[in-house]
Amino acid sequence: MIRPDRLSLILFVTLLLAGPSAWSYPVQYTLEGYVIQGPGIDDSAGFLSDMGITVGSRVSYSVVIDLDARGTMLMNDGTVIERTDSYGRGTFYAHYAGGSTITSNNYLSSYNGITENNYGGNKWLTSTFSERWLSVSSGNNYLSFYDMLLQPDALGEWSASSARAFGAGTMRNTIFDEFGNSSKFYFSAQITNAETVPVPEPSTFAFLGAGLAGIILLRRKKKI
Repeated sequence: MIRPDRLSLILFVTLLLAGPSAWSYPVQYTLEGYVIQGPGIDDSAGFLSDMGITVGSRVSYSVVIDLDARGTMLMNDGTVIERTDSYGRGTFYAHYAGGSTITSNNYLSSYNGITENNYGGNKWLTSTFSERWLSVSSGNNYLSFYDMLLQPDALGEWSASSARAFGAGTMRNTIFDEFGNSSKFYFSAQITNAETVPVPEPSTFAFLGAGLAGIILLRRKKKI
């Protein structure tokens, strides 16, 4: 029969071994670039003039991407909807963490009943004719990338400081007001930093809870 103190040690070692394997690591990318003329700049909502954004203005964005999670939409009522593309295919999770155009005026409200869009399409590149995109928003500040030039590498990441690390045919930032008017501009940017963002998965807490419960029970029995 295993002594209680030895069983406690076994449980502790099990937790140490199981913990790291149960962690998922999304990656936060910082993109920096500048506003371009593109198809043109639309400032119907007046946000760009308020922030002094014109052609040539420097912009930066932070986007958290987890290729192992499904893309979602968060509604105003708190409902979370898993997002699929127009062909019914799955998406991956991509969250707009912050950017040059985020202000209190356009961060707290939302447009069309959606608080956040957190998704990207076509996780792996399987052909040269394939749609690759990201659509992320916080409040009514909507960031979109279309016709991305590269897919993640074998580790599920893009490289920082590469000329085509995160290139896309179209990079666009659209900000809606409460009436549906928009301020829209196009920009060009590249990744300047990439770092992992550790997030504990539910299984980690399950292992931890079971281990602690076992140790407590063993100590109680030992006292009796």
